[in-house]
Amino acid sequence: MNHSQPRTSAVLRSPVFWGGLVYTIFHILWSQGVIKSGFVLRYCAGHPVEYVETALFLVGMASLAIKALDIFGQYGSVATPLLRPPLPGGTPVAEATCLLADLEDLPEGGRQHLLVRRLRLALLHVERSNSAEKLDEELKYLADEEADRAYASYGLVRSVIWAIPILGFLGTVIGIALAMGKLSPQELETSLPSVMAGLMVAFDTTAVALAFSMILYFTQFAVERWEQRFLEAVDSLASAELLGRFERIPNTPDGEVAAVRKSLQAILQSYEETTARQAEAWRRSIEAAAANWQQVQSGIEQSVASAAGLQQNMTRQAEMLHRAIEAVGDVARLETELNRNLAALAGARNFEQTVISLAAAIHLLNARLGREPGDAPWVSLEPKPRKGQAA
Repeated sequence: MNHSQPRTSAVLRSPVFWGGLVYTIFHILWSQGVIKSGFVLRYCAGHPVEYVETALFLVGMASLAIKALDIFGQYGSVATPLLRPPLPGGTPVAEATCLLADLEDLPEGGRQHLLVRRLRLALLHVERSNSAEKLDEELKYLADEEADRAYASYGLVRSVIWAIPILGFLGTVIGIALAMGKLSPQELETSLPSVMAGLMVAFDTTAVALAFSMILYFTQFAVERWEQRFLEAVDSLASAELLGRFERIPNTPDGEVAAVRKSLQAILQSYEETTARQAEAWRRSIEAAAANWQQVQSGIEQSVASAAGLQQNMTRQAEMLHRAIEAVGDVARLETELNRNLAALAGARNFEQTVISLAAAIHLLNARLGREPGDAPWVSLEPKPRKGQAA
């Protein structure tokens, strides 16, 4: 609905809409026989060219009527002051913001007033520049801009005033062509009414076109002059409301010092605002960094806990590996001892065979000597077993 309202307002202020509506009503009335005036029917509904001329004339008149009603609606409030009275000694430039707020508090219809728009634009200039030194130049610029805008608003009417006579000349050409086509020298008496009808079309379309153009021209002149007086009244009231209201710095050395002081104050204020915004941005950055650091710290704690568990596992694995290495050393020592014992056993078997051979030799000697083996003392050549040696 909010988007449809501006469109509806634009349609209701369209001269094409109102001019077309009036012509449609007129066409229905004369086609249904409600309008019976021969003069109106001859000059407004006698030929298709006259239809177009009448329609264009109504569109131009609708544009001028809308313009006149707009000026009339705003003219009554021109003399009414819209701003609060100025302070004694001059109003500070900073009060321009409060004056803008007062204008924004006006009703919707009041904010569309030309004077309100002019005051608002001038106060915005004072607020942006933080100075009223060039306010008079700004008011002149706004007045010239509004005058150019007002001149451009009559573009449709000027086009209609230019187009209607062209249509009249076109009707003249068409009417003469019809008359020449109906003219017959052999049957002059019978063709004369048709020729006169064609000439009537030629002259009537031209006469209507010239009449409509003259009416539109003088009506436009009157409305434009009225709007010009209205714009002058707006210029005067805007100047009376704003010029001399704000504090102005005189063109003296003291005034230059004041201007410099004022500029420095503006710079200082801007610096303070920038510093405050930067401090706020830093505060937010620090808070964000603190939140991120908490997350990082939590992640580090989890990583440390995981590393501690891993270290414990590695310690247990190392102990198991150490035990395995010790076991491998014991196995190596056992293998060495076993090999040594096996070597000793091998040496013992050789020694036993030697002893047996020696015993056999002794028995053989005893037999030769004639002694009984039992008479001789028993000599045991078997070595006594030693500690740590296998039997």
